[in-house]
Amino acid sequence: MTTKGRDPAHSVAPGHPVVRSFSAVYWRGGDETVESVLFRPQFFDKLVAWGGESTIRGALKYVGPGFELVSFDPKTSISVVGREAFASEDTLRQAVEAAASDATFFNQQACVASRFQFVEGSEQDADRYAALLCERLGVAREFSSADGPRVAGELREEIDVLRSLAPEYRVWGAYDGRGLVIRSPEPVDFHPDGKIVNVVPVAALTDAVAHAGVATQTVGVYPDTRKAELRDALACAGVQRVVSLGRAGGMPPGLSHDGFYPLQRLVRWVNDE
Repeated sequence: MTTKGRDPAHSVAPGHPVVRSFSAVYWRGGDETVESVLFRPQFFDKLVAWGGESTIRGALKYVGPGFELVSFDPKTSISVVGREAFASEDTLRQAVEAAASDATFFNQQACVASRFQFVEGSEQDADRYAALLCERLGVAREFSSADGPRVAGELREEIDVLRSLAPEYRVWGAYDGRGLVIRSPEPVDFHPDGKIVNVVPVAALTDAVAHAGVATQTVGVYPDTRKAELRDALACAGVQRVVSLGRAGGMPPGLSHDGFYPLQRLVRWVNDE
């Protein structure tokens, strides 16, 4: 098995039947002269692709009998925070700590990391929440560092414009990678990245469902008791995973990922009956 020069499966279970009969080759993609020759069922069973629409459509043209595509589309994740968070200062801090943990997972470079957070309450409630959240983004955790990547120039320009639109928009934090929070009446039209969170106040948590879709992987919910009223609508919207706020990064082994079971799709199964 070869994956970017490493052999992780062999190091875990060198004698396992799957490992002994499984080979993987990493290819960045884009060179049709190579792909048109190699992407055939006599050489490989599966083509695993990750990327945007153009990438997946480019991979699809090679799919045929005996050669299957396993695609991982780009995903983003969100959080929804009920008004119960404002019951006391303690509950607010608990919710903020859980939300900060979800937002900073792998310094927000993972699909499970929350980028948009919908807060049930008034604009003033959202501002209280956003201010506390900004403080907790710059904290070192097991899967994140206190100092993340500095905000890129293009994003800085976008955010500078929003700073000038106060009070309709408010911004907390700087561009040093320790975290930045934007409160806006609607989700911003750019991709928050590098420990940037967009906080949007909503009258009811059900209003946040309209902002979820097939590109939404994980939705963290606070408190747990509100999950039941949202999960059917979120599932219908295309969401693949609903978790308790703060648990976005703790996927238990054996569950589906992005709505299917990838490990079962990566091999070809043969029965001896």
